[in-house]
Amino acid sequence: MDVTERLGSGAAAVLAAFVESIADAIYAVDPEGRVQFVNRAGLAMLGYDDEAQLLGRSSHATIHHSHPDGTPFPEDACPLLRPRITGEVVRVEEDWFIRADGTFVPVAYSSAPVPTADGRRGAVVVFQDITERRAAQDALVRERAVHASRARIVEATLDERRRLGRDLHDGAQQRLVNVALGVQLAARAVPADDAETRELLDGALAETQAAIADLRELAAGLHPSVLTHRGLRGALESLTARAPLPVALDVPDTRFDELVEATAYFVAAEALANVAKHAGATEARVRIATEDDLLVVEVGDDGRGGARVGGDAGGSGLAGLADRVAALDGTLTVDSPTGGGTRLRAVLPI
Repeated sequence: MDVTERLGSGAAAVLAAFVESIADAIYAVDPEGRVQFVNRAGLAMLGYDDEAQLLGRSSHATIHHSHPDGTPFPEDACPLLRPRITGEVVRVEEDWFIRADGTFVPVAYSSAPVPTADGRRGAVVVFQDITERRAAQDALVRERAVHASRARIVEATLDERRRLGRDLHDGAQQRLVNVALGVQLAARAVPADDAETRELLDGALAETQAAIADLRELAAGLHPSVLTHRGLRGALESLTARAPLPVALDVPDTRFDELVEATAYFVAAEALANVAKHAGATEARVRIATEDDLLVVEVGDDGRGGARVGGDAGGSGLAGLADRVAALDGTLTVDSPTGGGTRLRAVLPI
């Protein structure tokens, strides 16, 4: 009525043009719930060619008559028609409307009361097709499930690495240590003039000690105990102490989540192994720092460059690192111009 007074005799035409021009679908019902108006967007969304196909028909029976799970709505409980009775505005984020061909379309809608000439109330319903929104939400749920699954796999792998390391240390390695002690005792019991036997025992002892060293290296590669007890700084100090080239470390003495620490350690370890095998470098550097809620791992060298994820030189190892980092929602980048050295950067959410 206010709009009519302001716009004069052309108000109806202006309002009609406005309703037809907006993208949202609209329809209106009388106090009995019968459709009295539907705009073009509403017709298109519901699959009707002409408003005459809907006018005068029950909104409850024709457009909206079921819960999202498919069970029928009693007409007196239908939230879409409730404003006729209560005078409230109802907003629903997800529901289902019925198209002309009987298929269902997911919608979000609001329904507001409209006074009628006889003093009762009808309702006007504004609704939107949320098919794309639901698809995006479903995709997000699937993506989160994939990330959670990857994280569980990484955690299970880490647990298995720790178990194997313990088994090697407590089992095979201890047995070999006992063998080495036995060989040493046997060597002491050999007469001084039995050089041949002593030489055989010394060789057996050397081989046993070499096997122990190999097992220790293998256990450390699976999951170094120093990482568990001393964190990233201690583990990387131990790793680089055995490196075949100088490695400069810039690592804080800070503890992080065990999955994050393990991932950061193996990123650095694999990168340094690639430097030693393929880069032809004279020195390397490892920097670990926090930036906001991220842990940044950078490994660089002054070698020949040319490394890339999936490339021939260390590529499969870098691809594996990329998968490991992605499992924790992180990113891995490699900058390696030919002749300009290599800079690997992994960013992990803390």
